[in-house]
Amino acid sequence: MEVYFDSQKNDQKKSGNRIKFYLIFLFSGLFLIFSVYALVYSPLFRVREFLIKGNARLSNETVLGIMRSLVSDNKLEVFLGANNLWVWNKKADISKTALLKADIGRSWINQSVIIDVKERNQFAIWCRAGFCYWIDDGGIAFEEAPQTEGSLILMVYDDGQEGIIPGQKVVDEKYAENLLTILKGVLNLGISADKIEFNKRLQEIKVIAYDGPDLLFSIRFNPELNLAALYSLKEKAGLKGINYIDLRVENRIYYKN
Repeated sequence: MEVYFDSQKNDQKKSGNRIKFYLIFLFSGLFLIFSVYALVYSPLFRVREFLIKGNARLSNETVLGIMRSLVSDNKLEVFLGANNLWVWNKKADISKTALLKADIGRSWINQSVIIDVKERNQFAIWCRAGFCYWIDDGGIAFEEAPQTEGSLILMVYDDGQEGIIPGQKVVDEKYAENLLTILKGVLNLGISADKIEFNKRLQEIKVIAYDGPDLLFSIRFNPELNLAALYSLKEKAGLKGINYIDLRVENRIYYKN
């Protein structure tokens, strides 16, 4: 049996395949160009409005400034710019900021970004090595603070030499809760503190009062029982005429007239 090979049809088939390949390549390139244009240059994905919710102390501009600085770490921001909806697509790391929570949402129809925040509480000011930072009620430093005078704001002077790191607690994790319990206890007692000193080596707090006894605390143990004894002493006998009250021994209270 003889077999005949039609070279003309084979050439036509190869030519048709090449045309299909070129067309697919052309349309793929056009689609890629259109996609890049839509992402980068088209107004379709441009942020027209930022809506800030949940802030009280911080202005909208401050919150947006914080979030923009965090979004700048997004690799997409380098390519698309910060005013592109695609960039605002993740929860930002706010651990070193004045924000306790920041949820990012997007409205594609309205071309807006919604940022729902919760601010950190300015519980006290912590000063160390010439720098002062606000700390929240978890003991975390989060933003620089001024050195103030007066008793309305708790201000602690730490004798440590290392700098304060935003986003971290100002004392060891195992002692942080004890420290905060002491500071809250000072507030609850209504004591006007002229100065509060922290001895890092001894892990001790000294509260120097305007018109009452100095208070000495250790943050190495839970101070609740000692504070309860202090409340009881204040209720029964008052604190006037006492030179200092030493609460650095667990479950013990010493004072000197």
